[in-house]
Amino acid sequence: MGDGFRGVSADRDGRFKTAERKLMAKMKFPPEFVTKVDMRRVHLDVLRPWVAKKVTQYLSFEDDIIINMVMAELEKESEPDPRLIQINLTGFLERNTGAFMAELWKLLISAQENCKEEKGKIIKGMPQQLLDEKQEELKRINSELQDRARKIQEDQDRMRSIQRDKEMERERAVEREFELQREKELRRRLEQEQEELRKADKERGSDAPKERERERDRDRGDRDRDRDRDRDRKRRSRSRSRDRDRDRDRDRDRDRDSHIDRDRD
Repeated sequence: MGDGFRGVSADRDGRFKTAERKLMAKMKFPPEFVTKVDMRRVHLDVLRPWVAKKVTQYLSFEDDIIINMVMAELEKESEPDPRLIQINLTGFLERNTGAFMAELWKLLISAQENCKEEKGKIIKGMPQQLLDEKQEELKRINSELQDRARKIQEDQDRMRSIQRDKEMERERAVEREFELQREKELRRRLEQEQEELRKADKERGSDAPKERERERDRDRGDRDRDRDRDRDRKRRSRSRSRDRDRDRDRDRDRDRDSHIDRDRD
């Protein structure tokens, strides 16, 4: 086979390492980079939304390539060098790279500190800041749900109140209709009674002469009866007087006879 060149990766090419070292010597890095982070102890999946949010904020649009690149840099080694990641991202995030990496590394350190071991099993940690934000988000969601539930309850109470008012209005309408019907019935009866009274008055008006004649006849009959009673009383009185006179005469005759008999004796 002829002579040729075999490809060499950048991380094996001493020239790239020398260039990186010279570049790192010229750059300033955040003090947080001194702390090493073991990515095996970090829950990287929870960081992806944060990375996507920050990249979109810096670029003013969502760029999946850069987001995937950041996540790949973090997953490349168990203990990646944050200085190399910053150098690799500078061409994309430019002057925002330093702030982005400083904030990212603080989150990674916090996640590593929250890593736990239970029964020999490593439970990857999550950044406390993201946990607090998630807790605040849950509180906010819970508050919104409570507000929504309260508004729904208020709406339901208001609808029930409106329904009760409608039912009461219907009941009042029924009562008013009943009262109107009752009033009509009473008015009809009153008019009927008044009509009957008018008819009776009319009938009495047509029979007035006869009634007056009957009254005169009754008066004459009463006067005749009174005269008859007076005559009877007078006759009885005269008869009693005659009887009393006869009784006195008999008494006198008896007295006289008795005197005569005594004188003879």
